[in-house]
Amino acid sequence: MEEKSTVETRDLPALETGKTSESVVVPASGPEREAIVKRLKLKLDLRLVPYLALLYLFNALDRGNIGNARLAGLEAGTHLSGNDFYNALSFFYFGYTISQIPNMFILKRVTPSVLVGVTMILWGICSTSMAAAKNYSGLVAARFFMGVFEAGIGPAAPIILSFFYLRHELAWRAALFYGSSTFAGAFGGLIAYGVATNLAHERLAAWQLLFIIEGIPTIALGFITIFVLPNSPESLERWFVTPEEKQVAIERSRSGHNADSSLIDKRQLWAALKDYKNLFTCLIYIGLNIPLASFTSFLPTIVKLMGYSEATAQLMTVPPYACAIVCVFAMCWNSDRTQRRGYHVAASASLACLGYILLISSTNVKANYAGACFVAMGLYPVVPLMLSWVANNNVGHTKRAISIAMLNTFGQCFATVGTQIYKNKTAPRFFMGYGVCLAFTAVMIVLSLALSVVLNRENNRREAKHGSPKILSSEEQQAAIDSGIYDDHPSFRYFI
Repeated sequence: MEEKSTVETRDLPALETGKTSESVVVPASGPEREAIVKRLKLKLDLRLVPYLALLYLFNALDRGNIGNARLAGLEAGTHLSGNDFYNALSFFYFGYTISQIPNMFILKRVTPSVLVGVTMILWGICSTSMAAAKNYSGLVAARFFMGVFEAGIGPAAPIILSFFYLRHELAWRAALFYGSSTFAGAFGGLIAYGVATNLAHERLAAWQLLFIIEGIPTIALGFITIFVLPNSPESLERWFVTPEEKQVAIERSRSGHNADSSLIDKRQLWAALKDYKNLFTCLIYIGLNIPLASFTSFLPTIVKLMGYSEATAQLMTVPPYACAIVCVFAMCWNSDRTQRRGYHVAASASLACLGYILLISSTNVKANYAGACFVAMGLYPVVPLMLSWVANNNVGHTKRAISIAMLNTFGQCFATVGTQIYKNKTAPRFFMGYGVCLAFTAVMIVLSLALSVVLNRENNRREAKHGSPKILSSEEQQAAIDSGIYDDHPSFRYFI
């Protein structure tokens, strides 16, 4: 006879309050439970993850369309000169950086649907308003505040996903979410090509149409998100799950170290700041964001300088992102399968290194274009891998949220470097830009392998001292959090 478990479906702390329902009994193990878990994961994979991915697609589309707008006449239309364009790019990351940690504290006090939905509406307004920019000041103001509001969804997503998926399931789902940014790169090129070749307006330039076409849907999605995005397993009825599936979702969330009952725990805040793992991951993410920020903003310009016309250059930005999509899914799927993060980060960064070597060493157009594809294939998988790695290895809501916020804060702060290294005077070879990016991708390889070795040694030490880990109940998890042990618990094992 199968063992039964009874769980009263009460809300996870700091996400929703005031809703209760009668207890539901489901098997604690056995074929019936496995069938419920399978149905639940399928519904989440087909509903929640694609919806989050759609939101992030528009996030990335609005962030990166300035590169396409540049080819469509943005600089002339807003009277930019000298370093004005590069500075406008940097101001976005200034806004994004200062909003990271505040957004994590806001996420502890309001529901994710409100945070993500409201920030979407606001950044959509900023993105659309760039079409009205007449000068450098107007463009910079719109970019800065767009960065402030875009910081809502990126760091919140791995937190949201970690409530619905177990640790070994997270990277693949994060890949589906963050992989949409590569789709955004591809769609951005296609939309820009379509605007440049098929749309004409007597009062609006092509670059203005681009901002309007890509900004307005973001605002509409923001309003929808406020009402439909589930905030926790407690609110999964919004996504048409059965009571049994909902209860299993709650149990899975608690077994994934989500039993933290605190709103904002200052001890967890300090634990995150002092954790050596977060120093490693922040440095790795700095190594990623410098080349990633430059690639996103300057790929259309780089491709155009290979000899393509402006319209064709917009179209030729699509294949590198298509290659990146395949690599993102393959790397993250295998990372979940093997439960290894650092080795896959190093492998991805190695592809990017190869791409930059081709861009630096060759004057052949085909070799340069292949290099751009390798760069995209190497950089984009690192985003979901790193965010999953940090979410996997931090216990406690506050500690996990602050660790992810630290990762994004340091990474996006140094992304401003990436916006300043492809100066017009270094075109068309861009030795300085490619060289800086090559150096930082090499840093990613070294640090990700080093962190993997350190974490593997710690796992082996715990195994030798305490034996095989046991699965902790929600009460034992809460006791570990209350006592300040967190991921130093003898039964916790790091993803390496």
